[in-house]
Amino acid sequence: MDATIENNSNGDLVPIELIESCLELSGWDFQRDDDDNSIQCIAQSRWGDMGAMFSVRHEPPAVHFSVTLDVKPKAERKARVSELVMMANERLWLGHFDYWIDEGVIMFRHTIPLLDRGAPTVGEVRAVMAAGLDAVNTFVPAFNFVIWAGKTPAEALEGALFETAGEA
Repeated sequence: MDATIENNSNGDLVPIELIESCLELSGWDFQRDDDDNSIQCIAQSRWGDMGAMFSVRHEPPAVHFSVTLDVKPKAERKARVSELVMMANERLWLGHFDYWIDEGVIMFRHTIPLLDRGAPTVGEVRAVMAAGLDAVNTFVPAFNFVIWAGKTPAEALEGALFETAGEA
């Protein structure tokens, strides 16, 4: 696999090419959109494939990453899902969850600012991908506990963050 990072004619890194290289190295399926400013990809989580996207913005210069969780909040659980989002965000070291109530969508998001530079580093892109996947793997069960089992956000977090010690 070729891990070469593309440069433009000025020798500057091209953010979209760098992101594609990181996705290839990580084995994620992806497709660049027609506008050449965004890439749709598949984040393979422990709970199934999740739709993800990288988007390059030129003003202000930044790269945005998001993973849409494959959970469907019920309308009557809006307040509890919102509370769980806040509680989950307290535990994240990079990025955050958003809950778009009108669309019924929960997503992990993070933006890498590119002020005074043309592209993020490979390490930044890979760190955001890892943080997003870790957040999804950790918190999808909690969201499902609230949405489908009617648990409180505290009960859902306790169940999702429960860790066993030793072997059975």
